[in-house]
Amino acid sequence: MMLRIAARSSKLSLKQVEEFVEYVRKHYPELQYEIITVKTTGDKFQASFEELAKKGLTGLFEKEVNKAVLEGEADVAVHSLKDLPTEIDERLEIVAYLPRDPPYDVLVTKEGLSLDELPKGAVVGTSSSRRKALIKNLRPDLKVKDLRGNVDTRIRKLKAGDYDAIILAEAGIVRLELDVKYQRLYWRDFTPAPGQGIIVAVSKKDTEVANLLKAISDITSEKLATAEREVLKTFGGGCFVALGALARAEGDLLRLRATLLNTSGTKRWDVEILGEDPKALGKEAASMLKKMSDEYGEY
Repeated sequence: MMLRIAARSSKLSLKQVEEFVEYVRKHYPELQYEIITVKTTGDKFQASFEELAKKGLTGLFEKEVNKAVLEGEADVAVHSLKDLPTEIDERLEIVAYLPRDPPYDVLVTKEGLSLDELPKGAVVGTSSSRRKALIKNLRPDLKVKDLRGNVDTRIRKLKAGDYDAIILAEAGIVRLELDVKYQRLYWRDFTPAPGQGIIVAVSKKDTEVANLLKAISDITSEKLATAEREVLKTFGGGCFVALGALARAEGDLLRLRATLLNTSGTKRWDVEILGEDPKALGKEAASMLKKMSDEYGEY
């Protein structure tokens, strides 16, 4: 089995490709592969995500990588699921979900402080609309400053004193085996991004590669991701809305936590429901958030 794998050229992206290859080889030991690196829109611009969104730039870490698959340069594209829009080219589909790494957000500081321990006025770095709103909601006395760049760049800026703390995905720290001090943010207070911690592979529909990878896809990860991403898809707004969702398996059921905030973090709505059908659960959570937020006007 020979796979041409398209991915971003960052350390984290290439590490995710390593994990994907390792997972596939457990099922197909004869796997041979070639990595095709792609520079994406998200890598080229240093403006905030909100500014890029206003210019109509979406799918910042996805389109060019998937384009390599569409144009036949690669067989699959490997992504962090949280970076993948809920709507992708109709000729493509997610064909493999890997077992989930930690889905949580973490607070990284030089001293290993918790969010409660940060001094008043401390500067926290993040470029995520969701994380910004959550920080403002939980600690309105803190200053939130935009932060872009790969994980290494963000940590370097923290160590240089540009920020007192930064917010990262725990999965990225674990995958890169980074030696940094961090505190995990409680998932009910700081609801993660839909799909966070899950690596996926995208391929053309109805191909031999698609069928081979679907046969080994992690069922649990797929269920969790389906519920979470359905919240975002049904609610609308893409990755620029301040919305988090996390599903957890509880026996035969799924527990889904979803959180919506306005951009200032002054208004917040949380729902937590149990159900069997991931897609139906996500739709229900999104409908509940819409109804709750509509009662208070704009979110």
